[in-house]
Amino acid sequence: MNRNRFTLSTLAAYSGTVALAFGLLFSAQSCSEKIDEGNFAIAKEQTINDYLGTSKEFSQIKSVFDRVRLGNKSNASTLAAVLSARGNYTVFAPTNEAMAAYVTKVLGESKNIADLSDEQAQLIAYSCVIDNGNESAYDSPLFPTKGGAFAKGDLNDRSITCEEVSDSLKKPVVSYYLINGTSRVEKSDTKLSNGYVHAVASVIAPSNQSVSGLIAGTSNMRIMGTLLQATGWADKLNESIDREYEKVERETDPHSIAGVQGLVPTAGHRYLGFTGFVETDDVFQKEWGVPAPVYDEKTQTVTNSQAILDAIKSHCESVYGTMAQSDLKDEDNAVNQFVAYHFMKGRVAHNQFVQHFNEWGYKFGDAKNPQQNKYSIDISDYFVSVGKYRSLIKVTQDAASHDIYLNRVGEYNVDDNYKFVRAKYEGIKVLANNEHEGKTLDNNARNGYFFPIKKIMLMDADTREALGGERIRFDICTILPEILSNGCRSSRQHMNFPRGYFENITQESESTKFLYLHSGFVNGGGWRDYEGDELMVLGLYDFVLKLPPVPKEGQYELRMGISNNTLRGMCQIYFGDSPVNLSPAGLPVDMRLDGDNENIGWVADNKDADITAENDKSMRNHGYMKAPKAFTACDGKGETNLRDTKAVLRRIMVSAYMYPNKTYYLRFKSALNKTDAQFFSDYFEFVPKSVYNGTTAEDIW
Repeated sequence: MNRNRFTLSTLAAYSGTVALAFGLLFSAQSCSEKIDEGNFAIAKEQTINDYLGTSKEFSQIKSVFDRVRLGNKSNASTLAAVLSARGNYTVFAPTNEAMAAYVTKVLGESKNIADLSDEQAQLIAYSCVIDNGNESAYDSPLFPTKGGAFAKGDLNDRSITCEEVSDSLKKPVVSYYLINGTSRVEKSDTKLSNGYVHAVASVIAPSNQSVSGLIAGTSNMRIMGTLLQATGWADKLNESIDREYEKVERETDPHSIAGVQGLVPTAGHRYLGFTGFVETDDVFQKEWGVPAPVYDEKTQTVTNSQAILDAIKSHCESVYGTMAQSDLKDEDNAVNQFVAYHFMKGRVAHNQFVQHFNEWGYKFGDAKNPQQNKYSIDISDYFVSVGKYRSLIKVTQDAASHDIYLNRVGEYNVDDNYKFVRAKYEGIKVLANNEHEGKTLDNNARNGYFFPIKKIMLMDADTREALGGERIRFDICTILPEILSNGCRSSRQHMNFPRGYFENITQESESTKFLYLHSGFVNGGGWRDYEGDELMVLGLYDFVLKLPPVPKEGQYELRMGISNNTLRGMCQIYFGDSPVNLSPAGLPVDMRLDGDNENIGWVADNKDADITAENDKSMRNHGYMKAPKAFTACDGKGETNLRDTKAVLRRIMVSAYMYPNKTYYLRFKSALNKTDAQFFSDYFEFVPKSVYNGTTAEDIW
C-alpha cells in the first residue's frame, strides 16, 4: 500500500470521526489531501466514478461525491476523484429516490441535495464507502449474512452491518441484504475497475448517538435507558476517541520491522467505545414484574421512572448486596453494579465476538476472508465488564446454529472432536438485531453497539459457580479493548501501537514496542497462533498487564500460551495484586528453546495412554504443558494436532489463591540485553483446581 492510498483512508477516518463526534473542522497537517496523478486508473474500463456519472439513478449521490472532500483544505481531493483512482472500493450507492427521501426527512419538503450542509453531505458520502486497501472489494458472497459487520469500516471508521433477510410474504420467498438494519440492497455486484457498487434503497447515515444515548431513544429499551440515567452510566459510556492521542503527529504509513513478515502501519487513532447487552422492556416486566415504562413523547421522558427503580432495587440487592443503598450513582450500589455488568469496553459487532480461524476441524478457505458458513467446534472468549466490580463476560458461538450466548457452559465429547453434548449452564442468547413491531431498530452507535437479550443478565452465585468450574482461556486481544475498537483484529490487519496506547498495559519501558500481528494478513499458513493472531513485544521490554477477574474465589493455575523459536528472547515474569510490587513467578522463561529441551521435558504422545499421561505429568513438573488440541496451524486445514509440535507450549506461570473482587497483574521483563529479541503473547488460562487437579483429569482440548 503506497503512501497516498493509505492516507486516503486515514484522512477520511480522522476528518469524519472528529467532525461528527466533536463538531470540529479537520485541518490536516501531516497527510496529503491531493491524489497523486499516478494513482489514477489508466485502463479504459469504467471506474466507480464513471459508472455513477453515467447512471441516471445515481446522479444525486454522484453530485455529493463531487462536492465532498477528504479534509477541509481548498485543494483537497474530492471523493469523486478518489473513486476515479486505482484501488479497491465498496460503495453502497443510494438511488436518487433514496436521496430525495433522506433530504425530505432531515430538511423538510421542497428541499434538495444542494441544501445539505457540508457536514450532512460528508456523513452521507463517508458512510457508504469502504476502502478495502490492497484487498478485494466486497461482492455479495462476502457479505455477512446473520447480522454482523463487514471486517473493514466506512471512511468514518464506522462499522457497516449486514444481514440476509427473507420476505416470507412473497411467493416464492424473496431474500435480500439489509445494510445497517435499514438500507435494502436493490441491486448488487456491479463490478468496476476499482471495486463494486451495490445500489441501496435508502441512505446509509448511522446514528451519531453514543451507546447510552441510542439505548435511551430505543422504544423497547426504555427501562435500561432509565437505569443508565439513574446510575450515571449514561454519561460514562460516551467516549469515542482519545483527543490527546490526536494531538501528536506520528508516521502511520506501513513499514518493515526486522523479524516480522509483512508491512506494519502505526495506529492513526485511538478509538474508544463500548458494547452492551440489553434486556428489552418485556423481559423486565415478565421476569421481575417491573411496570411497563410510560413514555411522554412530548418531553421524551419516562414518567414512571421511580416506580421502575423501586421494582428493580430489591432484585439487584439480593445479588449484589446493600452497600450505598441511597446513592444509585455510587458504583458500590447494587443497581449500579447490575447496570455495569451489561457493558464492556471495546466496539464489537455481533460477528466479531469470537474469531473463527484455526480451530480444530475448521477449513476456512481464504485466509483474508475465511468462510463463515460451516464451523467445526464451539468457540468461546472472555471479556470484562465496566465499573468498580469488574466481572467476566463469557461469549460462545454455537458451531451448529451460529447463535451467540453469554455465560453458557457446555459439556463436550473430548473423544469425538469436542462435539457439543449439552449445556450444563444455558446462559443467555444474544440477538444480532433489535426487531420490534415489524421494524429493525438501530443498535449501531457512534462509539459501539448494543444487542438485545431475552433473559435478565446477572453475575449471581449460579453464574459464578458455572464459570468458576471450567478452564478459562482468553485471548490477549479481548482484555485490550483498544484493539477491539481499532478494528485491526476483525480486518486481520497488522498494527503497531505506541507506548501508552493500552489502558490495561502500564509502566512500559522507553524501548517497549507493541505489534498486533495476524496470520491472515500475510497468509501465514505456518503460524501457530490461537485464533490466528498475537501481540508481539519488541525492544528491551518491561511492562505490566492488568488481568481480568476470576469468577469466584479459589485456587487457580495461571498459564500463558507460547510459540518458541530462535527469534524469541528470555522473559522474567512477575505476579501479584499490586502493579508496583509484584513477585517473581519462577525462573525466567526462555522462548528460544524447543520443547524437548531438558528444562521443558516435551515427549511425543505414546500409543499407550498411561505412558502419555506420565509424560505430561513429568512436563508439568517442569512448569510446562503441551499446546491444547483446540487450535491448529493457520493453514486452513484444521487438522494439525499441536500436541505433536514441540515448540508450541503452555507455561504454568503461577498457582495462587485468587479472589473475584481483587485485581491481579503480570509483569513481563526482558532477561536479555537484546533489542531485537521477541516476546510472544497470545492467550492465557485461568484454571481452577477442580479442573487441573479434579477427580476427572483435565482434557487435552
